[in-house]
Amino acid sequence: MENIIISTAAQVSYKYNGLFESSSPDWIHMSRTLKEYQLIIVTEGTLHIADSEKDYTVNQNEYLIMKPGHQYGTAPSLCSFYWLHFECPMLHIKDEASITLPRCGSLSSMNRITAVFSQLNDVNFTYRDKRTNNFYAMNILLELYNQIQESLLSQHSFKDYLLQNVKNYIKWNQAYHLTVAGLANYFGYHPKYLSSLFHKETGMTLKQYLINETMEYAKVELYNTNRSILSIALSLGFCDGHAFSYAFKHHTGMTPTQYRNSHHPIFRNSD
Repeated sequence: MENIIISTAAQVSYKYNGLFESSSPDWIHMSRTLKEYQLIIVTEGTLHIADSEKDYTVNQNEYLIMKPGHQYGTAPSLCSFYWLHFECPMLHIKDEASITLPRCGSLSSMNRITAVFSQLNDVNFTYRDKRTNNFYAMNILLELYNQIQESLLSQHSFKDYLLQNVKNYIKWNQAYHLTVAGLANYFGYHPKYLSSLFHKETGMTLKQYLINETMEYAKVELYNTNRSILSIALSLGFCDGHAFSYAFKHHTGMTPTQYRNSHHPIFRNSD
């Protein structure tokens, strides 16, 4: 679905607003032609509405911005919602300051929405000044924008936190046989979800990351210890030395023996 771009330089042009409450469970939104944009924020129940593009189901604490054009109800809707009609002109200047709003989404704080609508109602009743109404209508859209951005930031921060914990866990447990399924179980997620999230955020599959970290640990063991290749292989979950050698060569271009001999090993006294 396309976004709505609103110029913060040009502001918006306020038309009218209100709070609607359906009178019965059988109420259906009227069929009409919108001449401007309409913001709908459902405070209770569910609104069923459509335009020429698609049908929308807007639930409590969700919003919808409808573009100019035909709109109509699609089903009975027992609900209440704030509504705001506005135009959003652009100045069409270079680097014009603007905000981008998805046409529909969820809200994190209905209390703040109620507050900004109350402010608009108050100044509209008290002053009846178009410029003031434009300013407070813009405040509503900015509140909407800030709640969306805060939600995106929180999601992003959580993902960063989770992925960093996954990486730290792998780092501190390199010496053990780690699997995608085992990691997912440890962190309480489905393997497909954790793998998909990891790939989306890092560009690398979780399985490949595990292989890379495993091979980095193997390099250190080959370089710094006198452990046998079979011992290293088994500790990392390989069934035998041949499987480990194949994987190691595929990753580094050398067999474990070639890698060990190409470096200056640290000889340690045996017990």
